[in-house]
Amino acid sequence: MLHFFSQHPWLIVAGGGVGVAGRYLRLYMRHAHSVTLPDPEIDLLRLYQLHGYNAHALVSIGPGIRLWTCSETEGAVAYNEFGKVWLVPGDPLASVENLATVSVSFLRKADGERRIVGFMPASEHFAKHSSRLGLRAIKIGAAPYFDLTTWAPRGDRAKKARAGVNQARRAGVHVTEVVEVDERLVRETSCLCKSWLTTRRSAIRFAWLFTIDPFQHKDKKKYFTARDDTGKLVGFLAASPIPARDGWYLEDVLRSRNAPNGTTDLLVVEVLNSLKRDGAKLATLGIALLATEGGVDKDVHISPVLSRMARSIAGCCSIFYNFDGVRHFKTKFAPSWWESEYALMSQNIAAPPRILSAFLYAIVPAGPSHLIARQVSRAWRRLKTKKEVPLALTNPASVIECKGKNES
Repeated sequence: MLHFFSQHPWLIVAGGGVGVAGRYLRLYMRHAHSVTLPDPEIDLLRLYQLHGYNAHALVSIGPGIRLWTCSETEGAVAYNEFGKVWLVPGDPLASVENLATVSVSFLRKADGERRIVGFMPASEHFAKHSSRLGLRAIKIGAAPYFDLTTWAPRGDRAKKARAGVNQARRAGVHVTEVVEVDERLVRETSCLCKSWLTTRRSAIRFAWLFTIDPFQHKDKKKYFTARDDTGKLVGFLAASPIPARDGWYLEDVLRSRNAPNGTTDLLVVEVLNSLKRDGAKLATLGIALLATEGGVDKDVHISPVLSRMARSIAGCCSIFYNFDGVRHFKTKFAPSWWESEYALMSQNIAAPPRILSAFLYAIVPAGPSHLIARQVSRAWRRLKTKKEVPLALTNPASVIECKGKNES
């Protein structure tokens, strides 16, 4: 249609006047010069397969990701743009030899575009370059790692995990590796995710690296299910590879609300043993935010002031996220060691507040006010539910009547 009128523009002027003609010409020029940009995912996945060191490397390759490629050597940076902030989910994708060169070039590009750069969560492997790159580091937590060549859940350190494993086995729970992802598993997992989310402190789903999308890049992952003695799915685990370390990241560990006690313990232990049998060298459960385990390498340019401020701010967010609970859960499997993880940012005085704002909008796209409103709403509903329990004991009919009104 646009092509026809481009050959006969007098029809537009005659039929609708100059204003219509002007709008048409703008539409036509936009249509004629539109460019379909290449999907960065193909190049990112190739570089990830070659140089993926950070446990979050695969998780970060998702919708909205952008790609910057180094012209000086092989390497690239995946990043998300939030206003004037380029937020990098992890480390640059480059070999050990080229990591610094790629990082310097990317930071130079950002400076030329007048953009502020933040890397998080950056591995200690990358954070060691922070001084020479002119970046400040804030320790934001630590991740437990398992040396699968020697790991065994023995001794006092792993007694809670062993107790959970025994409970789940006595309840008839069994774990198997998924051979093929079919529609039934996808539906079951979707229901499981919804059930699991009701047990979380937050009233909404977080986005960015916290997005629960277990079947993204499914051809590269391993999946494991936990089913009870009736065959019902009560637990699920997705693991993504860490190619540069010959390891695996146990990224999604889910259980249903009514799963037998110890289901997640059995899942994690069985998966670690399975990866060990397959010849993997290491595995991790990912970062435990605010965890103090793991040392800080002398080459990491830590900012003590920003670190204290970050911990104070994060401490106020415990109503939305169970920091201590996550750390205790990951500790009970007796990891071989912990590795610190960081947020890296430039020396620009405006960098910390802008990166914090970008991070908040990355994980809560609707904005922090939406998160607070949903949290208050959930707390109110729970309070009303608690008030109805004693009412049911004294006057069951009134509760039935109340439920009927809500359902109508």
